[in-house]
Amino acid sequence: MTNMTATVWTDDVPVRASDLTPHGTASAPALCVYLQEAAGHHADALGVSMRRLQEERQAWVLSRLHLDLDRPPRRDETVTIETWPSGLEGLYATREFVLSTNGAEIGRATSRWFVIDTERRRPVRPPRSLYDLETPDRPLPLPHDFDDLSEPDRVDHEASWRARYHDLDLNRHVNSVRYLDWALGTLPDDLLDAHQCTGVALQFRSEATLGTPVRATAQMDADNDGQRARHALHHAGTNDLLAVARTDWTPRS
Repeated sequence: MTNMTATVWTDDVPVRASDLTPHGTASAPALCVYLQEAAGHHADALGVSMRRLQEERQAWVLSRLHLDLDRPPRRDETVTIETWPSGLEGLYATREFVLSTNGAEIGRATSRWFVIDTERRRPVRPPRSLYDLETPDRPLPLPHDFDDLSEPDRVDHEASWRARYHDLDLNRHVNSVRYLDWALGTLPDDLLDAHQCTGVALQFRSEATLGTPVRATAQMDADNDGQRARHALHHAGTNDLLAVARTDWTPRS
């Protein structure tokens, strides 16, 4: 088989009113949706879309996501997302992102994905075509620092949730962005009102499905001029760890 070189995929995404915080900037979950959509569009163009994998009873699953922002995009801005596959690490496929507005870079992200057998719920090798794919010759926007994130040492904030039908994705497990929604839902309103999120790291450990009861906890610590939160999401019944996250918060100007 002749190797194919993957080009850098570009999506232009207008910031919608439904994506905004009360301060008129796109929320961190909204930006993660933008990244998820751009990755899906590129996977479709490369012949490894979710739809194609479903035909083989397989599915893409996000394992890790790191997002670093200089500033969140504002109301009426259009976010240009450049994304490309950057290689394979064992069973994992890595993908990079650069976010810009009006030609100026405002953020960058890196991610790690794997493919599961949807019947056995076990990881399988990525599609053969990815092994023959030559990745773009571009520097990594963020290092592949995929060491395990640490859970909170103490509980400063806590909330409870239950996975609902509209939290589910095509695989009938909870969409990855919902985990971030739940994690951020523990944080106090006064912190959210005085700060903007400039960094997200997510690590997914176990899937949640319809009706899963979730206990979300967070620990807040001072970090340079801002705040850093460490989050954990547990199954409220079994205490199984569903996801771990870290979010960074910078005071609003």
